[in-house]
Amino acid sequence: MAAKELTRITFNDVPSYLFYEDLKKDASGNEYSDYYNDINNLTDKHRWIDDLFKKLSRNISMIHNKHNVKDEFGKKHCFDLNYWLYDQVYNNLQSSKNVGELRTIVPKVQEVWKNIVDNTFKNNDYKCYPDQKLFSNMNFLQEIKDLFDFFEDFDIMKKEIIAETLKSCFKYREYLRQRIPIYYTWRDSCRVDGSTCKRYIDNYMKYRPSGIILSLGWTIYFTYKNYPCYVEVHDIFAEAKELPLRDDNLYKDLMEKLSSLNSGHDLLSVRADDVDTGPTFVRIMWDIFYFVFKTAMPIGLFLFGAFLLVYMIYKFTPFGRSLLRTRAKVRKKIRANLDYEDIVLLNGSDESLATSSDDSSYHLSYSSSIN
Repeated sequence: MAAKELTRITFNDVPSYLFYEDLKKDASGNEYSDYYNDINNLTDKHRWIDDLFKKLSRNISMIHNKHNVKDEFGKKHCFDLNYWLYDQVYNNLQSSKNVGELRTIVPKVQEVWKNIVDNTFKNNDYKCYPDQKLFSNMNFLQEIKDLFDFFEDFDIMKKEIIAETLKSCFKYREYLRQRIPIYYTWRDSCRVDGSTCKRYIDNYMKYRPSGIILSLGWTIYFTYKNYPCYVEVHDIFAEAKELPLRDDNLYKDLMEKLSSLNSGHDLLSVRADDVDTGPTFVRIMWDIFYFVFKTAMPIGLFLFGAFLLVYMIYKFTPFGRSLLRTRAKVRKKIRANLDYEDIVLLNGSDESLATSSDDSSYHLSYSSSIN
């Protein structure tokens, strides 16, 4: 069963699109042609494979010359190259209705790719190897690529949304309708050691879309219902957060189950849309924790610090004591009884108050003795 084609919404000026277009460009030569000698027999059956070899050689050189280990999306672009290989082979085999051969062709090409990197780029700190842990399922690979592309393009979208919020809403609304469900269903897998996301993305929470709201100002919370586009985007987020979670094991278990049942499904294009992955309680709790840690806690600490500073100025500086003394004088005029603290302030100190009390007692006693 072939995967249902979706009308994918993309923008031709974002980093993820531009890089992937470079991978797809035609290549005229093959600088590593000798490495392919052992698999040249593949070209006898599939004439398009020679073109694949040329592009792969060009792409291996390009990605190693472009990146170093510190590049934020260097590892992500290595995933792009892995995805590109699967996509090229799958699309070419679809036309001949022999997509099952992908599991034979891709591993052979991956071995050549690995040998090129080991021999040509052995002194590089950055190395992009074929990822043999990826599942041979195009829907899994497409969902992961959508997630990673969203991360790569996040900063550009964020700047546009903050600068021109309403205009950006109309521009990105349908794009978000596709990508936000991907984000929320796969996001939690990014903190699982060994997962595809964890291997390629170092700081996934840096690209948290709901965090953009904090940059739009507090008024957005009270006015968004006046704008239908904002309401739509709000609903996209709300519905996405209720979707079942996904991770690598979901596709692994699904493919193993269908394979053992010999169900007749095309394992390369089977979808996980109807698989029940359990409640969303864990993600909701994580969202609450993240909000408290990243938003509420800093605000609370700031307010506490400000209160403490004002209190210290008020209680322990000449200016603060002057204000307190003024307050005590006002209270003296309007109250019958004063607090001990106000009496101390008006008399200057505890000591002066004690002296005043002793003197008063002495004069009273002396007067009584005369009488």
